[in-house]
Amino acid sequence: MAGKESQTAVKNALAFVLAAVSAYAFSFAIDLLLDGLFGIYANTAVLAVGTWGGIAIITIIAAVCLAPDGRFLVIPFVVIALLALFGGIVARHYGLMVGALMLVQSAAIWLMTARRAR
Repeated sequence: MAGKESQTAVKNALAFVLAAVSAYAFSFAIDLLLDGLFGIYANTAVLAVGTWGGIAIITIIAAVCLAPDGRFLVIPFVVIALLALFGGIVARHYGLMVGALMLVQSAAIWLMTARRAR
């Protein structure tokens, strides 16, 4: 019995790390996209959005597959969303859009893991 609990704990920890990677990649992709659209970076910065978006999708799928009760996977998304919202308040205002999109992503992860937990 202890072996199964230990295995579950390791899977949950790895899933959490993968969710954190996904949240960072997703926020970076959104940030690059908005920077490119608002002319802060060169238009070529938008090309990396696909790469970072792909990393975000692959890692969140892996995290959800690993976590038996994946509700905690939303934590990195909410933390990064709150940081982006704070950054939007004190610095670049388009950070509010990054934070808002991250909150939408957080809700999607919450709903996705709710169906899995049933």
